Amino acid sequence: MRLIKKLCMLSLVVFLTGCWDSVEINNRSVILEFAIDKNMDKVDENAPLDMRSVYNITYSIPDMAQLSGLDSLAEDMKTNIMVQAPTIATSVDDLETRTRNTVTFSHVKVILLGEDLLKDAKLLEESIDAITRGRVIARNVPLLAVKGKAEDAQNIQNSQQPILGLYIMNYFNNRERPQAYFKSQLLGNFIRDMQDTGVATMPIFHLPETIEESDSTYPVTEYEISGGAVIKNYELVDYVDKEVVRGQLLIDGDSKNSPVVIEYKDRPLTYILQRQNSKIKFNDGPEGVFCIIEIETVGDIAEYVSTSHESLFTIETIEEVKNLVADEIAKQVFCTIDSAKDMNVDFLKIGQEMYRKYPDLWERYEENWEVNGFRNMPITVQITTNIENTGIIQ
Repeated sequence: MRLIKKLCMLSLVVFLTGCWDSVEINNRSVILEFAIDKNMDKVDENAPLDMRSVYNITYSIPDMAQLSGLDSLAEDMKTNIMVQAPTIATSVDDLETRTRNTVTFSHVKVILLGEDLLKDAKLLEESIDAITRGRVIARNVPLLAVKGKAEDAQNIQNSQQPILGLYIMNYFNNRERPQAYFKSQLLGNFIRDMQDTGVATMPIFHLPETIEESDSTYPVTEYEISGGAVIKNYELVDYVDKEVVRGQLLIDGDSKNSPVVIEYKDRPLTYILQRQNSKIKFNDGPEGVFCIIEIETVGDIAEYVSTSHESLFTIETIEEVKNLVADEIAKQVFCTIDSAKDMNVDFLKIGQEMYRKYPDLWERYEENWEVNGFRNMPITVQITTNIENTGIIQ
């Protein structure tokens, strides 16, 4: 009897192991990235809704044979197919008729959103809803805002990695990369931010200069991801540059391996911020409520050359350097705070922190927070800088 049971268990291993998919990988069109743009052509308002092509969606289909072989950096590795459609779902149906293989979205690495789409709150919300409704695309797929047409991003000929989706996957998965110039945004997190506060940011994919715009003889073909697009209630409010995002990361406690350059004794000194943490607090004093952002950093002196024959880093000089670095970091943070207040959009999530940890205080501010509560909130910054290594061998 025991022998029969053992034989049955061994046979189960055979039957339950293997790939039982009805379609081979070579017979699939694997979508690694796609770009969604708003169709800016004039649409006939009298036409039925299912005949109004409001989307321009560009799907990129890689050549899996070249991708998996020795020619993974060869040219013409992918085919871009642009589909005009009234909905996301109908665009997929149209795409199926124009490819010889079955289309799959199970390996999407990035979704690119065009500028005109981001400016249309209704269309952007419908797009995000359509993408997530079937749960075919993973919630951890990065979202990138494109200044211009998202379609143009897929036409860039990049020598490092022709497949944009794979480039983005490696770019975002690199844990050693400094976090200083952009704050990543995932599909699932974006939906959560829209539901919680209605405010989110996503990194900007910058289109390269054309030959006419560039001073160089050759066009710029590198990818650049920096800065952020501020979205409120599914609508683009404004763009912020990488210096503003740098301060945002410091406030969030997410900055790492970030260089901070100061002037010390008429020479540049570079402090590498290795890691940091931050806290947002509120104090209800005699002059009213004010916000305190506490930031503590740990880093090293990475670069400094002195002509002095005296000991460079004594206790006194270390304190001087720490204070100068703290002042520079505070300057970067205030630059971000000023930018957020100028556009009157709390993308720093200060209101959310008040709601979570100071609920009684939030009741007083909730009604007018988006009107003038955030803009009028006094904010102070306290920086504590630590230096682990000066790079000097005595």
